[in-house]
Amino acid sequence: MTKILGIDTGTNSLGWAIVDKTADNYNLLDKGVNIFQEGVKIEKGIESSKAAERTEHRATRVRYYRIKLRKIRLLRILSDNHLCPPLSQEELSTWRLKKVYPKNELFMQWQRTDDDTEKTPYAYRHKCIHEKLDLSDVTDRYILGRAFYHIIQRRGFLSNRKEQGGEDSGKVKEGISTLTHEMNEAGYEYLGDYFYALYNKGEKIRKHYTARNEHFLSEFKAICEKQDLEKELGSEVVRNIEKAIFDQRPLKSQKGQVGKCVFEKNKTKCPSSHPMYEEFRMLTFINNIKIKTPNDDVLRPLNTGEREKIMPLFFRKSKKQFDFEDITKKLAPKKMYGFYKKEEDAEMPFLFNYPMDTSVSGCPVTAALKDVFGDDWITAICETYTLGEGKSRFDIVNDIWHALYFYSDKDKLAEFAINRLQLSEDEAKIFSEISLPADYASLSLKAICKILPYLRRGLIYSHAVFLGNLCEVMPKYEWSIKEMRETIIDNIIMEMDKCDTKDKRTFEVCIKDYLKGQYNVSDNSLKKLYHPSMIETYPRVQYTNEHGVYQLGSPRIDSVRNPMAMRSMFRLRKLVNRLLVEGKIDQNTEVHIEFARELNDANKRNAIALFVKENQSANDEARKQIITLFKKETGTDIEPTDKDILKYVLWEEQNHICLYTGKQIRISDFIGANPKFDIEHTIPRSVGGDSTKMNLTLCDSRFNREVKKTKLPVELPNHDEIMERIKEWKRSTSCLTFKYAKIRNCQKVRQQKSRRTQLFVNVICWNFVVIIGAVSTSVSQWKVYLKALVVVKAPTLV
Repeated sequence: MTKILGIDTGTNSLGWAIVDKTADNYNLLDKGVNIFQEGVKIEKGIESSKAAERTEHRATRVRYYRIKLRKIRLLRILSDNHLCPPLSQEELSTWRLKKVYPKNELFMQWQRTDDDTEKTPYAYRHKCIHEKLDLSDVTDRYILGRAFYHIIQRRGFLSNRKEQGGEDSGKVKEGISTLTHEMNEAGYEYLGDYFYALYNKGEKIRKHYTARNEHFLSEFKAICEKQDLEKELGSEVVRNIEKAIFDQRPLKSQKGQVGKCVFEKNKTKCPSSHPMYEEFRMLTFINNIKIKTPNDDVLRPLNTGEREKIMPLFFRKSKKQFDFEDITKKLAPKKMYGFYKKEEDAEMPFLFNYPMDTSVSGCPVTAALKDVFGDDWITAICETYTLGEGKSRFDIVNDIWHALYFYSDKDKLAEFAINRLQLSEDEAKIFSEISLPADYASLSLKAICKILPYLRRGLIYSHAVFLGNLCEVMPKYEWSIKEMRETIIDNIIMEMDKCDTKDKRTFEVCIKDYLKGQYNVSDNSLKKLYHPSMIETYPRVQYTNEHGVYQLGSPRIDSVRNPMAMRSMFRLRKLVNRLLVEGKIDQNTEVHIEFARELNDANKRNAIALFVKENQSANDEARKQIITLFKKETGTDIEPTDKDILKYVLWEEQNHICLYTGKQIRISDFIGANPKFDIEHTIPRSVGGDSTKMNLTLCDSRFNREVKKTKLPVELPNHDEIMERIKEWKRSTSCLTFKYAKIRNCQKVRQQKSRRTQLFVNVICWNFVVIIGAVSTSVSQWKVYLKALVVVKAPTLV
């Protein structure tokens, strides 16, 4: 007798049952359902974080508060320099801390506007640009201060160069460009002039996209130059005013949110924009490509010449991704290549191990650097970099990448390129416009740099990873001498080739035995070797004295951040721990887990929701049409059933004609008390037909019962007539095309027992055994998490 725990997890529910299985039957012991809210907020089919609304309001409050701080900082400077009515420290502090705006009369009058006397901020900005003010006159000083205060109210947000991109950014850039063009067309150099003209014409000023530096900062500098403020107020005051108006707090670093490398546990994952990672990703893919030419008997790796042919494809600045077919076109004649697993491509003279539509990632950052410095970009940078003395080539490349990654201002990055890389202004501008992707690799830069030399030798990823940490394993003396190091690597690669062809031991055991026997490497040192299957593991189970049983720990790890998956995993932990405490399951219990794959795929969940919504809309429309048409034809009302809706869909699909008899069908012929037309199965259920829409048609009921019966369409005397009526289905929807194929080829009836599709589940059978903690594997995190408590004896997909 075997005890089985069955668990069915979903996005917002968890069902479970415990049964005793004997040779003949199952006996239900206990069951339950746990319903909970999804880990995300769903409104009108749109997913968002549950905290999004709260954090959005908080961000708005913070933004308003920082705007207020900037204004207070500027007003303090203006007040101290008599550029606005005097404001006491107490008034400004009360505004900052208690949200009480200064209400003294002089200050309020300073802010008031009057169109008749041209007492407006736009008039003041225009005047400050074109007229030299008498700064010994307090009125003129207040005009200058009011112009500065208006600029700080309107100066907006300065976009980070690393975050520019996407639809919204494109709209903003286009708006800024349009505004600049309009200013030039109207003959205005500065924004204050142009808006003053619009204001006088009564035209709209708001909702223009403006640029902080291009529009506001240039106007500010023009005012300072016209009024000779460095002489009148002093350079330090001018710098303080500029800083108060234009200084922007840098964005908070999110480095703490980056996950850890699975090989180097203390190192964070490398940004995918690093040139070393781009080379790593490129070589990993190239080393895995296999080709079969007319001169080859089997698929083989690419040779040196073939690798050199395709490498330029990865360094195209305009293409961040491309199709694998671009590679095949470089290696094979036109239309003479194919995918080796595709039946129709089997006879092609050139075969590859990737489908033609496989997406391949390029090296956009490296391509952009080559565009500036040439093909040998690393050497060119090393020769011109003014801070490169005493640094290795890798250190210099790292410095340049850090400048691209951390500089948020284009102008400052261009200045760095001119001063440190000795580029011309045009080259510096191109350099400053290099954009970096914001995602991360799966490994740290340290691990990548250790693995990369072996990828350059042409090893596939799994072999290169296994050798990646040899520097920490081999004896220091032998490894420190270059000639000995190269000989060791060559010998190990030769041994790896033998393992692949002759040795029956596993690859890992083969190499470890070789290192122990040839180089006397200890077992402790061998544990430092990387292994391709390494993943982030969950904490080991803990024995609790309170309950006297083992309990699963927290499933929260860096590699899983999906809130919906997290919610379900925590519920799963709670259930398993409770059943262990209650003694309903133990180490001998077999566990069947059914987990929803859509938990970790928002796109798939959206597709399912859209599919359901479209089906519902189609059914609602069909219901309305039935009511309308039936009323028009018979004069009576009807409430359609689900079966009526199915009949209506088939009726529309068949263009209101019976495929078997050719009779015209009216809506009253199949809806109502005595329908003349039935739903029939093209392939009868007695020979394996199903009841899906693809196997159903609307058929004359008498013909169905007296002639068709359990026959296949090909067995009917009027089969040729039927084929004529369904010719148009060839050019119709996929559903009709499939139905056409069923009717046409039903001599070869095959009952297709489809496995549950990817929209549903995989069923994995596990056994509770001795508690040994998490086991490294590359399968789903759900499986890995429960392995903190169980070990798979015989996993089977059902």
